[in-house]
Amino acid sequence: MIEVLIGLLVPVLIVGAMIFIFVRRGLQMRELCEHGVETTGQIVEKRVVKAGKSTSKQWKIVYRYTDSAGATHSHTSVVSIEAYQNHEEGGPIQVVYSAKRPVISAPKYLVDQARKALGK
Repeated sequence: MIEVLIGLLVPVLIVGAMIFIFVRRGLQMRELCEHGVETTGQIVEKRVVKAGKSTSKQWKIVYRYTDSAGATHSHTSVVSIEAYQNHEEGGPIQVVYSAKRPVISAPKYLVDQARKALGK
């Protein structure tokens, strides 16, 4: 009986965690659209992540930026292959961070896409 409960509980927890992550990032993008401050960051690292034996890949860019208070933040963002190819390590990247919570940020092109989708 316990094995059955665990077998049912684990997938529910995994799906719940995935939903939480997607909703949280959606709310963060909305905050960036409404309270975003544009700045230029620097790309610290680029990496391609392959999921197991799958052929699908994720292109990630790690960037660092400084907010208006002078605090430095870094963030890893999954980007399109075009954005990945158009940026070099050590080079600049346009970033939008939240004026309310500067630790929240995204590449500007992703915020522009969210603004367009939200009609802002």
